[in-house]
Amino acid sequence: MPKKAVRKKTVSEPIPEPRPWAPGWLVIHGARQNNLKSIDVPIPLGTYTCITGVSGSGKSSLVEEVLYKSLARTLHRAQGSVGAHDLIEGVEQINKVIRVDQQPLGQTPTSNPATYTGAFELIRDLFAQLPDARVRGYSARRFSFNVPGGRCEKCEGNGQIKIEMHFLPDVWITCDACNGKRYDKQTLDVKFHGFSISDVLEMSCGDALRLFVNVPNIRRILQTLCDVGLDYLSLGQPAPTLSGGEAQRVKLAAELARPDTGRTLYLLDEPTTGLHFEDLTKLLEMIQRLVDLGNTVIVIEHNLDMIKSADWIVDLGPEAGLEGGYLVFAGTPEQLITNYELRITDSKKRKGGFYSHTAAALAPVLALGNYEERKPYIPGSVPKTIEPLERFPVFADSSEDAKMPWETDGRRWHTKDRLSRGGLAIRWDGRILADVVDRIQESDIFAETNWNHRTVVEISAEKKTLGWFFHAITGEEWLLKMKFRTAKNTFRRDMLVQRLQLKPLNELDDIPLYGTEPRVRIQQSTGPWQEIELKVHSYSEIDREEFWDFLDLAIAGFEKFTDRAKQKPDDLMPWKILKEKWHTIPKGLIGGNKLEWDIAMLDTVFKMLGELAPNAKPVWTNKVLVPYYVGPPKKVGGRILPWVIVGTKRCDALYVDIYVQKNAIPLGKIRQIGFEPNVNGSNPEYDILELRFRNKAELSNPALRETLRETLDARAELQS
Repeated sequence: MPKKAVRKKTVSEPIPEPRPWAPGWLVIHGARQNNLKSIDVPIPLGTYTCITGVSGSGKSSLVEEVLYKSLARTLHRAQGSVGAHDLIEGVEQINKVIRVDQQPLGQTPTSNPATYTGAFELIRDLFAQLPDARVRGYSARRFSFNVPGGRCEKCEGNGQIKIEMHFLPDVWITCDACNGKRYDKQTLDVKFHGFSISDVLEMSCGDALRLFVNVPNIRRILQTLCDVGLDYLSLGQPAPTLSGGEAQRVKLAAELARPDTGRTLYLLDEPTTGLHFEDLTKLLEMIQRLVDLGNTVIVIEHNLDMIKSADWIVDLGPEAGLEGGYLVFAGTPEQLITNYELRITDSKKRKGGFYSHTAAALAPVLALGNYEERKPYIPGSVPKTIEPLERFPVFADSSEDAKMPWETDGRRWHTKDRLSRGGLAIRWDGRILADVVDRIQESDIFAETNWNHRTVVEISAEKKTLGWFFHAITGEEWLLKMKFRTAKNTFRRDMLVQRLQLKPLNELDDIPLYGTEPRVRIQQSTGPWQEIELKVHSYSEIDREEFWDFLDLAIAGFEKFTDRAKQKPDDLMPWKILKEKWHTIPKGLIGGNKLEWDIAMLDTVFKMLGELAPNAKPVWTNKVLVPYYVGPPKKVGGRILPWVIVGTKRCDALYVDIYVQKNAIPLGKIRQIGFEPNVNGSNPEYDILELRFRNKAELSNPALRETLRETLDARAELQS
């Protein structure tokens, strides 16, 4: 069914012959939920469809109870009873189903448009990258009002305090500690272009869009909020204060802001509720944008402007209750009017079909002939230029090029000027780190010390592939945590604890920390090394002969390890020697020590792939994956794509990922393969069919071989 502009056809066109219900259509057979009269309803995919009819005619029963619940159970394993019907054809052409209803976003002030759409998470990440935040050690968590650390604890980040009233609704009053700002003073001191995180939450979506105009990932979400007519809404406006129509449009904006996977079925229930006429145009543009991207939009609607702009109309009725539930008409708006005019004189006798109240109301609207050509949405098109507001000055401290103190003089930062992760002054002696690093660097087997991180100092082997020897965690207020990696069995924990004499925290009077465990820990690795961790506070704890002897032995043990690695590098990476055999033995497992699936399934998968693609080139030298490459190598989306990747070392299942052309295979088509299949459409250049298997019976499904053959045939098109 081709898409139109707002209205391309005219009412004088003859009614076309009925189109057969073939691929490209979603057909509901035998819908009989509530008052539905066992009707068959055809809906063309890739169009904007309106479900019309008087109130009580069966629209919600058809869309909510039958269509949505059935598809949600089939595609997304949702629970709950499904409305009575026989079957739905065309499910294999759909990737996912999304219902955008008018239910509230949440019941507390912590839920708002910024949090629901995901914009707030990105804004918090941005604030955590500002120089003031990085110097103080603030993470994105600091700027969340849902967790302790940076929020006002009196109101717990709500900005309001709930007063419980007996026999009356609860009352929310402004918090007198933060004056509704949600955060403590230290958090509010970090500003982006002069605005704190609280100021951003109080901004309207339109103003916030102009503030973050040069931050693409945030701008994209804010742009969609404005596109659906919510530019006046504050980012932090509490969810309980939003109308049903506003809540629905926030949900729609959240879906629009996500990477589009195509072949998605969107279901909306009267999105025009409370909408201004100007915003109606924006909503229609958003719906048409979804359709232009290859999705299907089904809307339950009474608004004539929405109905006349639809590609397809399903009219139910003719009346409500027992007199409703019939399929009055299915076709284009023009066909509906023409069909209505042909039989209006016989409407009372029901000759030639049912009387349509929708057609009667729509006929004079279409007769006005107010048509407008709509420009199709082009994915990736650049929106019109957004000018930043003049009241947003640009501050030097927000420059991305600003050098951090650990980047200009890392040694000084970590040993003298350092701050804790919470922005507090460090209390452990900086001479500890300086002298330990100098002692290690007296050996000639290490690379230069890496000081260029806020809370970590690292010394690695001269050849970086051999790994690190020393890690210092410098972001804790009272203790310096030092980790040393050396050859296995170099030290015994009981002997090392006795030798170093690091007292438990309970015995240190000048530290407000408590604990009875020794501050020495040894972790025995399954590999060729062991890891020693020490927590120290004062310089006198390490300025002892026993500590320096320990350090020299650790260095010697690491040198022994590196010498072995240089002489026999493959001994440390058995997968490079065993290759295919490595992947068929239960070693090097991820996520546990025992497989929940039969490892013999790998032979079945490898044999199947070899039969389907004799010229495929598997790569066996990866530790946990076996990628299969077909055809000449060519980069797609910045990488050389394999045909299939087999994950061989996951404990929960055998993983098979198939790389396919964008929107080539929807989730509905692979829903019976393995368990919990998924289509990963996060990359704009290609999709990944994520299949999981736990037994041989799942591998014998003919749909698996058919899908592999189909994707193999499409490789040439994908690589071109």
